[in-house]
Amino acid sequence: MKKLFALLLAVVMVLSLVACSSGPENRTVAGTKMVYATATFGQKFSPFFATTAYDQDVVNLFTGGLLAADRGGAVIFNGIKGETVTYNGTNYTYYGMGDVEVVQNDDGSVDYNLTMRDDIKFSDGEKATIDDVIFGIYVECDPTYDGSATVYALPIEGMEEYRSGMESVTSVILAAGPDAVSEFSNEEQTAYFWDAFDKAGNKFCQSIADYCLANYAAEGAEDFASAVDLWGYAAEDTATMWAQMIEIYGYDLSDDGINLEMADTSISDFLSAELGDRAGEFEKGVETGESAASITGIKKTGDYTMTVHMTSFDATAIYNMSFSIVPLHWYGDKAQYDYDNNKFGFTKGDLSTVKAKTATPLGCGPYVFEGYENGVVTLKANPYYFLGAPATETILFQESVDSDYVPGIITGTFDIALPSINEDTLKAIQDGNSNKDLVGDTLTTYLVDYRGYGYLGINADLVNIDGEPGSDASKALRKGFMTLFSVYRDTVINSYYGDRAAVIQYPISNTSWAAPQPADEGYKLAYSVDADGKDIFTDEMTDEQKYEAAKAAAITWFKAAGFTYDEAAGKFTDATETYEVLIPGSGQQDHPAYGVAVAASEVLKDLGITLQVNDVNTSTWNNALEANTAMMWAAAWQSTVDPDMTQVYHSDNAHGQGTNSNHYSVDDEALDKLIVDGRGSADTEYRKSVYKSAMEIIMDWGCELPLYQRKDCIVASTIRIDNDTMPKDMTPYWGWYAEIETLATK
Repeated sequence: MKKLFALLLAVVMVLSLVACSSGPENRTVAGTKMVYATATFGQKFSPFFATTAYDQDVVNLFTGGLLAADRGGAVIFNGIKGETVTYNGTNYTYYGMGDVEVVQNDDGSVDYNLTMRDDIKFSDGEKATIDDVIFGIYVECDPTYDGSATVYALPIEGMEEYRSGMESVTSVILAAGPDAVSEFSNEEQTAYFWDAFDKAGNKFCQSIADYCLANYAAEGAEDFASAVDLWGYAAEDTATMWAQMIEIYGYDLSDDGINLEMADTSISDFLSAELGDRAGEFEKGVETGESAASITGIKKTGDYTMTVHMTSFDATAIYNMSFSIVPLHWYGDKAQYDYDNNKFGFTKGDLSTVKAKTATPLGCGPYVFEGYENGVVTLKANPYYFLGAPATETILFQESVDSDYVPGIITGTFDIALPSINEDTLKAIQDGNSNKDLVGDTLTTYLVDYRGYGYLGINADLVNIDGEPGSDASKALRKGFMTLFSVYRDTVINSYYGDRAAVIQYPISNTSWAAPQPADEGYKLAYSVDADGKDIFTDEMTDEQKYEAAKAAAITWFKAAGFTYDEAAGKFTDATETYEVLIPGSGQQDHPAYGVAVAASEVLKDLGITLQVNDVNTSTWNNALEANTAMMWAAAWQSTVDPDMTQVYHSDNAHGQGTNSNHYSVDDEALDKLIVDGRGSADTEYRKSVYKSAMEIIMDWGCELPLYQRKDCIVASTIRIDNDTMPKDMTPYWGWYAEIETLATK
């Protein structure tokens, strides 16, 4: 649970790829207004320091990013003139504020040559140049930067030298520990810090308990101890839990340290609040050694061009190249900017001028931030936006609670919202329309694929023949199980989700640009052949005929695994092991995989094979998964923009090693090579073919069955929103405001 939530935030906080699908045009802006319902803001409306998804939504509308992205999340390399990409059978042209050229050099280094448009203006009319981009990069690479951007982690030449030799006062105090005084601080300062640190830690732990109590009461979160037990801690109070965290992570406050445990507020935010008026004192940098004056890999090559030189290739780096175009004259000090003399708009180690503008931001996006008051952010159309002033003059982002989103649209309080999709929400939408449908005279609903997918997994180390996980017999054993699981997916998933989810065939989210499409050559249904390689199903088969065909195919796989089949009895006579699948339904059978597992277990019982379906709480499930003791389990992945498979499938992370995130225990040299090859190329078409081959190996191991991709929903007023101007083919990467400049009211 905790790792999934941390990943959700990590995805949200990646620098936004601003994407637009129409060329520049002039349009009349009437005095129109649109109200969007959102959750509570963190009130950090900064392109550098936004910490919640809701703040980031606001930032995305007033900030411009250098590169655009398409509906699949892939970067648009030629945004200035426009680039056409096919999605779902339709050609769409995307425009952006810049271009990128990737050059992989013979020595293994990489150059990202970036060009920005020469007609970008900030909302105050000031012209933007590449100096504004470089200023923003140096903010995010400052040794004291504590925002969410991670460009400093890329292998940019000279980055380590620039960031070394300087630490924030907080860092030097943490490094010294609570029992010592750093040479770079004093006793009073140190004592004040550690007092605030413990107070912040206790509040951080309480926030986790509060989150569990609010969201997981059904799973046993009734008091502090039971709540944090779900999170993975055995503690009766915040002090004990905080001590346990420090024992695990030390005094590392990063997203890989204590903040990995974040529920809804970061440990840094709690600490800053406790430090109060003195917070800035602890954020400033102190010189601790030698430090380079500049980052040699950040090279200005013209008024509107620059190059980022990396010492090695990183497939995910391209997403970081959409640097925010932020106004140096607003967030920094133009008098302190002199590129040739290593001055970048602020004093190194002191980001106070940047942080001072967090509540009064400025940018070159489609809207202008007017202010936040009484739970409402007001945005006004930017007349200087490069695609033309937006059609809607004013957008209000108004804080509310999820349960009020749909009723609020019906009554006219809101115009657009993204409610949690459940039976109550769907019923409220249908009741709001006279036709009792999701699209009607009052409300228009858009179901959009969620950025992730559900699956059933098998641990090859625990489900195999003769202790040889990678043998053909072991693979056949697992594919026998998967063949039976697979055939019940359509019926069960449709019964559980209805239109809110769809069955998928490959271990990747359908929202990814790398996902195989039905029209692709070689596309197949998951586990749809028998041990002889023959197709199991035909289009004419009924469901019952498919069940029987899958059973017959499973028999061929179990025979290939070495089990002895008694033809007369219709059973395997030597399948003596009891297999177990963990379903995190909290004993309520409330999980989309439960019906799949039960249906398969009944067929397996007839075949003489025992599959025990255990419906457990999240804590039991998570502990088994982390300890690699789960034979089989159901779970869901949250996908990132890049389809890199290293964390989940590379053997370095199997058998409890590395990140311990390859719970399948797939250990295959050919797969490892494909993963490395895919990660090592900037060619998206090549990477797509490589990952298709990698997915086929994963399926051949019989360790993962893709189950479903569920939907999120966007609800808009049919009465007040011109729904013809809503984006077509919306995805997680192409949401309701992707074409905000043309979105209009009635």
